Amino acid sequence: MRLLVALLERARSQVGLQLTLSFLVCFVAPAILLGAITELVEPVLGWVLYGVAIAYLLTCLLMLVEGNLAVRRSARELPPPTPVGWDPTVTLVVAAYLPNEADIIEETLLHLCREVDVPEGRLQVLLAYNTPEPMALEDDLRALAARTPSIDVVRVEGSTSKAENIMGALPHVRGEVTAILDADHHLRRDAAQIALRRIDQGYDVVQGRCIIRNGDRNLLTRLIACEFEGIYGIAHSGRSLLTDTAIFGGANGWWRTDVLRRLGVDHRMLTEDIDVSMRALLAGYRIVHERAVVSTELAPATFRSWWKQRTRWAQGWFQVTIRHTPDVRRSRVLGPWVRFYWLVMLVWREMFPIISLQIFTVLTAQLIAGLPFHLLRDPFLIATTIVTLLTGVVLGIASYRVATDESRASLGLRWFLVYCVLALPYTVLKNAVAQAAMVREIVGDRRWMVTRREGPRRPPGAPTAPGSPPSPTRPIETA
Repeated sequence: MRLLVALLERARSQVGLQLTLSFLVCFVAPAILLGAITELVEPVLGWVLYGVAIAYLLTCLLMLVEGNLAVRRSARELPPPTPVGWDPTVTLVVAAYLPNEADIIEETLLHLCREVDVPEGRLQVLLAYNTPEPMALEDDLRALAARTPSIDVVRVEGSTSKAENIMGALPHVRGEVTAILDADHHLRRDAAQIALRRIDQGYDVVQGRCIIRNGDRNLLTRLIACEFEGIYGIAHSGRSLLTDTAIFGGANGWWRTDVLRRLGVDHRMLTEDIDVSMRALLAGYRIVHERAVVSTELAPATFRSWWKQRTRWAQGWFQVTIRHTPDVRRSRVLGPWVRFYWLVMLVWREMFPIISLQIFTVLTAQLIAGLPFHLLRDPFLIATTIVTLLTGVVLGIASYRVATDESRASLGLRWFLVYCVLALPYTVLKNAVAQAAMVREIVGDRRWMVTRREGPRRPPGAPTAPGSPPSPTRPIETA
C-alpha cells in the first residue's frame, strides 16, 4: 500500500509516469486479464470484440445523424435582421496572459475595433490580462486605450488563469451582450450582427464557429484546420440542431451580460467554459451554436503543444463529467431527450476512449492465447469495421462541403481527403490522450499546461496590424 501511495505521489508531478500508468492500466493489464480468462472461457474474446464493435457502430451512427443535419442546414435558417429598436451595446472581452501574447495583442485589439460591424459608440473592446512581472508593453496598451475610445485595458491583479481574467473584466463590462475571445481571435466582420440576431431570437448564449488561420504552417496545423471545420461545422452544428442546445467553447461565445455575471466562471476547472455551459443549461438558459458567427484563431504548430492542449481539454471534460453528471441525471429543467443526450455527451465520451482502444487489447490477448483473429472471419465485425472507416471519410467530405471559404482556399479538397485517410489513427491518438488525462486527474495533477502556438507567416518586415510597428514572427504561448 505504501508503495502504491508513493507511486501516485510521484505520478502527480511526472507526466512520463502518468503515461506509463495509463498504458499499464488501459492496455497491458486488460490484455493479460483477457488472455488469462480466455484460457478458462474461450468465447470471452469474441464477446469483448462484439462489445467494442457495437460501441464503434453506435458512435458512428450518432455522428452520421449530426452530420446529416449539419449538411442539410442552409442559410435561410438564420433569423431575420434584428428589428429596429433593439440595438444593444456590445463588449468584446479579450483574455490574455501578456508575456506569451505580447506579439499579437495589439493586432487583435485593432482588428476588433476596426473590423467588427457594431455601430460607433456601441462597441467596447476590453482587454483583461495578467502578467507576473511589469512589462513595457503595458504602457503601450494604456496609450492605445487612451487614443482609442472603444478600447479599455484592465490588469487583473493576482490572476493566474483565463477564468480569473474574465471575472476581473466583468465589473468593467458596459455592454448588454458580452463576447469572450482569446488573444489570437479575429472576428469576421458580420459576426456580431448574426450573434445579436440569435440572442434577439431568445437565446442567452450564442457559440460561434472557430476556424484556423495558420493552417498552411505544416501537416499538424492542416489536420487541425480540417478537424475544426468538422468540429464546428458538423458536430457542434448538428448537435445544436438535434437538441436545440450547445456548449460555450471558451472563445467566440456571445452572452447576455446579466447571465454571465449571474453564473460567473470557475477558475478551479481546467475547462471553465464547459463547466459554465453545463451550469447554464441546468439553470434553464438557452445556448445555440451558430456556425455563421466566424472567428479565426491560431493552431498549435508542434506535437508537444497539441498534446498539452488536448490533455487539458480532455482532463477538463473529465472534471465536468464528474461534477455535473448527477445534476444532469436529476434535472427537472432539461427535457428527457436533452437530458439523455447530455448524459451521452458526458458519460459516453469519457467511456468511449477506453472502450475503443480495447480493440488492440483483444488482438493482443488473441496473440497471447494463440487464437485466430475473429475480426478477419466474422461478417458483423467486418461490417462494423467498414462502417467505422467509411464514417471518417463521409464526415471528412461533409466537413469540406460546409467549410468556410477561408478554409477551402487555404486547404483545398486535397487536405480534407488526407484528413479522411488519417482520421482513424488521429482519433486513436486523441483517445490515448483522453486516457492519459483521466490518469492525470485521478492522481491529482491539475497544473495548467500552456499551449505553444506559432502565428501565421508574414513577409519579413510586414506590420502586425495597421498602424503598428513591424515585429518578427516568433512562437507565441497561449492558453
